[in-house]
Amino acid sequence: MTSPEHRYTFDRVARMTVSAAVVTAVVLLLRYLSDVLLPFAAAVVLAYLINPLVNVFEQRTKRRGLSVGITIAGLGIVGTALVVILVPLVASQVGRFRDSMVRLRDDLAASAHAVEPKPGAPAVDPAADAAGTSEAGKSTVGWAELMTGWAEFRRDAESVPRPQRLQRLQSRIAGTYVGDGVRRVVAYTKTEEFQQLLLNAARRVAVGGWTVLTFVLNVVLGLTGLIIVLLYLVFLLLDYPYYARLWPTFLPPQYRETIVEFLQQFNLVMSRYFRAQAMIALLIGVLLAVGFSLIGLPMAVPFGLFVGLLNMVPYLQAVALVPAMGLAGLRALENGSSFLVSVVLTLAVLVVAQVVQDSLIVPRVMGKATGLRPVAILLGVFVWGKLLGFLGLLLAIPLTCLGIAYYRRYVLHHAPEDARAAPV
Repeated sequence: MTSPEHRYTFDRVARMTVSAAVVTAVVLLLRYLSDVLLPFAAAVVLAYLINPLVNVFEQRTKRRGLSVGITIAGLGIVGTALVVILVPLVASQVGRFRDSMVRLRDDLAASAHAVEPKPGAPAVDPAADAAGTSEAGKSTVGWAELMTGWAEFRRDAESVPRPQRLQRLQSRIAGTYVGDGVRRVVAYTKTEEFQQLLLNAARRVAVGGWTVLTFVLNVVLGLTGLIIVLLYLVFLLLDYPYYARLWPTFLPPQYRETIVEFLQQFNLVMSRYFRAQAMIALLIGVLLAVGFSLIGLPMAVPFGLFVGLLNMVPYLQAVALVPAMGLAGLRALENGSSFLVSVVLTLAVLVVAQVVQDSLIVPRVMGKATGLRPVAILLGVFVWGKLLGFLGLLLAIPLTCLGIAYYRRYVLHHAPEDARAAPV
């Protein structure tokens, strides 16, 4: 039997309907004002991340405004220095990579005509092909011919132009499965479909900047947006202590204590996690960029920093293995070195970085920040990634810590945990 306080009377249904209408209206209003609110939201996130640094300077200067100025100026100087150093370096490596791909495409196109089957050429004996060899003594797969041809390609690197060496290499593997695959790839690069694919890619890259006027307008709007975000950020940082004290007064009194305690725990986990994870990503990105540069891998700095950025999501850096192997192959082709050696060197850099990350950085930084065991981290990544997609991967660790804290506090009725909680 339904208790009186849970009966759906006309008054209660009317209040629920009005509440749902108000929530819907607020959501629609926020969507309509999203362009206006986006700079403010970005400034709020930045203020949340920067405020601890402002507090450090405030403890020394005893002046909030001066501390905000020092913090923003210092971050601006550091950011400008990084841009001045990294942008030319990354641009030069991207330019060299593009030139290498263009040269490789031209060399392949120049060497393709030498290995195309000519009319009236003798066919391969089916019986010999079934036995694993052709009339010329070639194997069916062509692996041995590829290895022999590659050795000759490297041997004559100083005396023979690359298009001629590619011709000889393709002649050696012609009539094998490997040669047929190479021939199909080269033929595909000559088709209209491939040219249209390149054209569409170029168009996507050039979106928003195909005219001088559009480019100038985009620059002006971008700078205006940055200035607005900076103004919001300055005012939020100046009054951050006031807002931090005031916001609980907007909560209903009967739920205020529970919500405040819950959000304080969430804030503790989030701030500690993202600072620790950002430090890990930065250290691993620099380590990989240096390692790839030492072995001469193409795109060493941007690719190393990209793999480091993937560390913001635990275990996501594994997706970088495939492009790493592609860059290793390009390194071998450009330098005329062994493909196996290039792969081994690239894997060695990745393995060393992973060992340093797992044995030195993560236990000292992330282990202290979350108190989670590796099994709990891995399970949390899979569960939240399944529930929320990429956003769940990014927030997996803080959400897992928050769920554990909620379970201990409100289900097991333990006392609130401090920063040195027992690991899970």
